Amino acid sequence: MTALDDAHAMLRTYSTTWYEPVMAMPPGLNEATSCAYLLMRGIDEIEDHPALDGLTKARLLERVAGIWQSRYTAADFTAAFRGHEATLPEVTLRLAQWSALAPPQIGPRVVETFIAMAERMADWARHDFTVRTQADLDRYTYAVSGTLVLLLSDLWAWHDGTRADRTHAIGYGRALQAANILIDRDEDTGRGVDFWPHTWQADDMTRYVGTELALADAYLAALPPGPARTFCAEPLNRAHLATGIRPRTTTARTP
Repeated sequence: MTALDDAHAMLRTYSTTWYEPVMAMPPGLNEATSCAYLLMRGIDEIEDHPALDGLTKARLLERVAGIWQSRYTAADFTAAFRGHEATLPEVTLRLAQWSALAPPQIGPRVVETFIAMAERMADWARHDFTVRTQADLDRYTYAVSGTLVLLLSDLWAWHDGTRADRTHAIGYGRALQAANILIDRDEDTGRGVDFWPHTWQADDMTRYVGTELALADAYLAALPPGPARTFCAEPLNRAHLATGIRPRTTTARTP
């Protein structure tokens, strides 16, 4: 099994949403998007781990961010996770392997995104980040998903020159994250987590998701036929189906 096959197997374990889009990508983009998903999942498993306290999460995430900013080796990650090997999942323990997946021409841009994300997660964990207002929700959905789609937009440009509206890219990311927050409400509150602003009811969250989905629809409609459009179409379709919010009529870009 090659390193990329190994990455695909791990990706399939964690995500039905993103596995097929990644597998549809041509060489180069396949490695880069595999890398991006697994780095995101690896640090998210730290931030969201039920057995780790906030200070421990923050320290681990800051170690990872620091390693990525240095000339690191696999041994650096081994040292960073020492004592937590039995607690952390395999996708996290193998961050060194996933970090090397993206082509060297774009790899530093991929890692840069997750340095920033890990640092934000560390700050949230240390200060028990809670969503109280829409501004808090905006910050959260931007940090964990909007920035990811900004990265994807850079990958499209790197691969074949495809340009994307970056404001709509943030909306696309927010839409997918907010849709998950809407449909996972019972599961999240059952484990003591609440991403809804205080006083918000289902109508408020549905309205928020609908606003971001409209931007996501515009993002997709403006993409020309090719890998970017292929990658983004199905996750957005799933978000519409899961929330019951119909896509707004948009005019697709002509090739």
